[in-house]
Order: sequence, then C-alpha cells, then structure tokens
Amino acid sequence: MKRSDEKIGKIKVENKESHLKERKTGVWALIIILSLTGCEKAWHGHDGRPGNAYLSLAWQVAEPTYIDAGTGSIPPVFFWGEYYRISPGHYYIFYEGRMWNGMYWSWYAWQVEYDIWVNPGEPGDWYYNGADGPDNFFTIECNPYGPYIYHDYKNSGETADEIVITKKGDGYELRATYRKAEPKKMNPQDTVEEANRR
Repeated sequence: MKRSDEKIGKIKVENKESHLKERKTGVWALIIILSLTGCEKAWHGHDGRPGNAYLSLAWQVAEPTYIDAGTGSIPPVFFWGEYYRISPGHYYIFYEGRMWNGMYWSWYAWQVEYDIWVNPGEPGDWYYNGADGPDNFFTIECNPYGPYIYHDYKNSGETADEIVITKKGDGYELRATYRKAEPKKMNPQDTVEEANRR
C-alpha cells in the first residue's frame, strides 16, 4: 500500500509544479500582450502626390484654320474646349487663320509662349499622410486679335506686336507671352481650301 500512496503523491506534486509553470508562462504572455497593445509604433506618413495639369484650347471670333499645339499632349485631331493632360514644362503654340472684317478677308497668326506646372502635394508628418496637390486647368483662347487666357487676366505689358498676360488664382500664377507671327500655311492670296491643301 505504501507504494501506491507514494505514486499518487508524486503525481500530485508533479501536476502541481507543471500547473504553476503553465500559470507563470500564461501570466508572462498576458503581460507581454498587454504591453505591446499599450504601445503604438510611431510612423511617418507619405508625402501627397503632385496634382495633374490639364490644357484646353478654345477659340473666339473666328476659328483658326491651322494650329500647332507644340506638345504631343494635344492630339493632332482634338476637340475645342476639352481638357487634355499635359506634363509640366515650357511650351509654344502657333495658330493662324483668316476672318471677314466686314469689307475684306484679313489674315492673322500668333505664337504663344507659356509655362505649365503642377502643384506639389502636402508633406506627410508623424501619424498622417499628406494630401495630394490640387489639379491645374489651363485654357488658352485662340483669338484673331491675340490669344487670351480664359477667365480673368491682367495685362502686365502690351505693345503692338506682343502681349504679356498674367493670370492669378489661389496658389498659382500663369504668365504667357503672345507674339504676332507670320502665317505658315496661308498667304494673303490663298483661300482657306488652298491653304489646307498645303
């Protein structure tokens, strides 16, 4: 009988020790989990992406018979008044045409020099991502009397052959120089059909 008592006693003691070990391990695991959930890992947000730039061409008074947009962003066959995505940079547009002034046909040609840019995104900071930059929408009107930027503009300088226009808005400024040019496709004796055949 003594042997069986001893075995039972040993089993009870061993069970007690393993139970205490499990309890200690469980307590430590709980402490580690609670300490990890109490700490938030610090992170730095990403900078916002730059906005996009878009260019639209429009006409007033008389539609040009020839236009060279000076960029592949405006396709050879385009729609007036539709915005096309364009990369930032320095560009030239040339256009020409003719219009009836009430007594005879008069020819015109203009070259426009302008810059396109994008607005940068907001910088990210601790615990938040920066907002993306707003998009820019530029519209250039092709007018026989000189190209004008659509909407409000301010003449900062003007001569008989050159017009400089500055357009200001929230967070941006557009400066464009318009110069009278010699027609490329038309001569005063040409008709519109003859010029288009060239």
